[in-house]
Amino acid sequence: MKRQQFHFSIFAIITFLISTTGVSTQSPAASKLGLGRKYSTIERMNFERLRAVNADKLRIQKARKAVPLKTGFNDYKAILHAHAEDSSHTGGTRPELLAAAKRVGVKIIMLTDHVRPPKDFINDSWRGLREGVLFIPGAESEGFLVYPQRSIIAAHINKSFKSRDEYVQLVKASVGQDRGDIFLSHVEEKGDWDTSQLDGLEIYNIHSDLLDEAEFVRWLQGAFTNPDRLKLFERALAEFPAETFGALQDYLPTVIAKWDRDLPAHHLTGVAANDCHHNQLFTVRAVADDAIEVTAFPDPPRKITTKQAPRIAEMLKDRKPGDVISKLDFDPYERSMTFVATHVLLKDLNEASVRQALRQGHAFVAHDWLCDATGFAFIAERGGKRIGVMGDKVKLEKGLKLRLATPVSGTIKLFRDGKVIREANADKLDFAMTEAGIYRAEVWLTLDGEQRPWIYSNPIMVR
Repeated sequence: MKRQQFHFSIFAIITFLISTTGVSTQSPAASKLGLGRKYSTIERMNFERLRAVNADKLRIQKARKAVPLKTGFNDYKAILHAHAEDSSHTGGTRPELLAAAKRVGVKIIMLTDHVRPPKDFINDSWRGLREGVLFIPGAESEGFLVYPQRSIIAAHINKSFKSRDEYVQLVKASVGQDRGDIFLSHVEEKGDWDTSQLDGLEIYNIHSDLLDEAEFVRWLQGAFTNPDRLKLFERALAEFPAETFGALQDYLPTVIAKWDRDLPAHHLTGVAANDCHHNQLFTVRAVADDAIEVTAFPDPPRKITTKQAPRIAEMLKDRKPGDVISKLDFDPYERSMTFVATHVLLKDLNEASVRQALRQGHAFVAHDWLCDATGFAFIAERGGKRIGVMGDKVKLEKGLKLRLATPVSGTIKLFRDGKVIREANADKLDFAMTEAGIYRAEVWLTLDGEQRPWIYSNPIMVR
């Protein structure tokens, strides 16, 4: 299945299930739990759980403080893998994307249009600073996030590339001194893809995180025809929107494992993929005395009758045809942007600097909905002097030390060559170097008794 065929919303999946299999309101057994989890996604949707996560999140955020350890760069939040006005299943616009970015402090948006010749995803898009937000045009294409420096739409129209390798080289082709950039997308499907010519890969993707949630999707399916569950969703989104969206959050071990496997051979920058479309819009409407319509953007409405699901009768009480029973918006750009971001370390905010920083790995990924990770530092020092930051290569010499600091305390995990070598519950960590290797760090936070991944650093390579 081609990726563009799979970019429908969770609710399109659900309405498809309704139309083909009938309506199920059975409560499924708990899902297989991922790393750090105590609760399934369904259990996380319980109001007691949402309330507890919110209370812990607010406590953590209140404890946030400036990080004394410095990288020597400014920390800018960037959104990669963002869709606007680029397909029939994208609900948002570029002005909406800009407005959301300004509200939440995102300074860089790297667009990834779906390729639709003759529309040119480079020349017909936004590029440069707009009201303080830097836009870089690109596309999601051939399994990658691509950011060429000049238009390649003619190659798409003429189908002039015959292989994956040819496409990679097409994207990276130089314009003067500048070349394009390319990242592996939806890594969960591509464990055997060669990454040797790439700049990086998505180490977290919101859509990828959804793929193992079949049980949750079936449970959501029942909400369309269960008035109690529908009210739960309305209340959850009204009172705890971030926690409701974040109920899906998992660690993606197969994706991280590929990153660790490929890093020894060549540098690969880990980035976050928001995969935001603003397309998870859900409407339930009365259409007859015994029927409702469920609409999941952009699909056509699906009709469900009381014969198929008897509890629809409760939803139709005192309603007339045309009345809206419920309308929910799960993924406005603002919510997607605050859920996860790629923090890019820059001296100056411009396109050339962003491209260079991402190639070097001067960046980290953070689930900022838990706590704003701005200021996180992971550096190499010798004799008290900073000699490298995330993404850099440093020489193993006497006195070499890795230092890490975060805005709040969490579970710090230091990795060497993909294996945890030190773990601490703290807001800082110093580690004296005695072995060469590829060193990266993760920081996890505990909310409602569960550990959730918060920060993923890019590695420091010690040679």
